[in-house]
Amino acid sequence: MPLHGLLIAAAFAQSSMNQEAGVATSYVRGGGFDGPGVAVHYLWAPTDSFALGPMVDVAYLSSGLSAGNRLPANYAFTSTFAGGLFLLRLPLRAVEPYAGLALGYVHAAQQRSVNTQCGLGSGFGGLLAAGFRAGVSDQFTLGLRGSARSAAFEQACSATAGPAAFDVPVLFALSSTLDYRW
Repeated sequence: MPLHGLLIAAAFAQSSMNQEAGVATSYVRGGGFDGPGVAVHYLWAPTDSFALGPMVDVAYLSSGLSAGNRLPANYAFTSTFAGGLFLLRLPLRAVEPYAGLALGYVHAAQQRSVNTQCGLGSGFGGLLAAGFRAGVSDQFTLGLRGSARSAAFEQACSATAGPAAFDVPVLFALSSTLDYRW
């Protein structure tokens, strides 16, 4: 009987899993493009040192461009990254520095194109992030994060004279973060 009691107690024992949901608001820049961004994540942390889970990062970017035909040119797009995030954390007393790597899918959606000859394509992408956060209560943390990720999987430009061309190799973001842990 003692073994059965131990197994039942273990089955109903409080789990030591640490879960976290967070949001980050960002200023994003890549090439001559800039705009606002927002990211959300849900993480499961089996230990204090690392966590993993899904994340979504969305940025709306636009730019005025100079065209060879001297006509006004501009381009705007939304870049959405969805993937799995692996976070390494260093849980110190007052502040928690961390670094993350995410791999997944990036979707580039054209919002506006005036007198341009380029377009962006969707596909595989990645994200690198580093930052720190500090606890403001037992469950809430505030922090700052810097990140770099692919804006699109590919870029295609027609070789024509006149319309504007552009290049957006990497998106850099500076973010403020809010996380809730339970």
